[in-house]
Amino acid sequence: MRRTKLLTPLVVLALAGCGTIGKTPEPLPTVVLQGGSLSTRAPQAAGRDAVSASGVVVPAQQADMAFALGGTVRSVSVEPGDRVTEGQVLVELENAALKARVEIAGRVVRELNSPAALAAAEQALANAEKALTDAEYHRRVQQEGYRASPETIRDAEAKLLLANEEVDRYKGIYDSASGESAKALALVNLTGAQQRRDAALRNLNWYKGKPSDNAQAMLDAERAAAKAALQEAEWYVAAVRGDPIPKEATGSSLARLQNARDDLAAAEAALEASRLTAPFTGTVASLKATVGDYLPPGIIVAIVADLARLRVETTDLSELDVSAVSIGQACTISIEALGEQAPGRVVSVSPLPTTLGGDVVYAATVELESIPEGLRAGMTAEVVCEGSP
Repeated sequence: MRRTKLLTPLVVLALAGCGTIGKTPEPLPTVVLQGGSLSTRAPQAAGRDAVSASGVVVPAQQADMAFALGGTVRSVSVEPGDRVTEGQVLVELENAALKARVEIAGRVVRELNSPAALAAAEQALANAEKALTDAEYHRRVQQEGYRASPETIRDAEAKLLLANEEVDRYKGIYDSASGESAKALALVNLTGAQQRRDAALRNLNWYKGKPSDNAQAMLDAERAAAKAALQEAEWYVAAVRGDPIPKEATGSSLARLQNARDDLAAAEAALEASRLTAPFTGTVASLKATVGDYLPPGIIVAIVADLARLRVETTDLSELDVSAVSIGQACTISIEALGEQAPGRVVSVSPLPTTLGGDVVYAATVELESIPEGLRAGMTAEVVCEGSP
């Protein structure tokens, strides 16, 4: 059986022998030949209830490959029958615009990950740390009952002391002045000194006053904002360095970096989707692509099969016999076209049935332990699996 599914590029692996190349042969009837030739039928083991079924030789792996998006063929690197390795490009569509998109997205990411970008992020982190320290200090001072820190209060007290000394000096000059002009100038200087003293006193009294609830709430909000900014700065620095960050990480700078990386990943994925590459080491069994052709999406373009590892998949294993078949069970396979037999073991039994001529049958896959010379996918076979002693 063959399973086809779109991937990027569209690749379907028909694993464990699920698929044949070309038309599936008509299933052979299960017939036990008395004294028959070994070229047509494996003999049943004496003293055992053997299980017999017809089958067909299939590749261990097969991939039906198609493009997820349509396009014009730019190059074809292989021919049918070529041996290919995993990851080898088979067919490539025109993709100059996709390559340009990758280059543009890559430049943006490189700029955001540059040493200069990292240095700027680390500087922003240092500033965020200082902002949080200052906010926590101011909040702590207010919680102690003052609007300002002890250092600020001491500075205000010193300024008030100097302002009082200035008032005393100008008052002495005014008292000793003679003449109207000298008296007037001394009064102006004294008045200015008194105003400066009064301002210094008001500042000191305000600093020593108890903060309001609103002022405390504002400092709480300032501290919360500084803490959040510091966290976002730490996440951003980690992202630029390439370190892991949690999924809940936020921040405008981080979002810009992540968007740039997502754009690059999407561009690279689109470019990759313009190429069909071998999903495993095998043989090109079919190829339908020529340079210049337009290939619609979803159309099978190439088939790659692992013809070095062949299996036999039964076609008429009866519902009456399937319970006697188990994984690991030894079997003998007769290849009619070659007149040869080969040993094998059951590697899988389908859990779901199909119908054949109105009968319920199950597919069992038998791994060949040795490959007869000349064996090809699609050949018919007869399988006899050993029963219980």
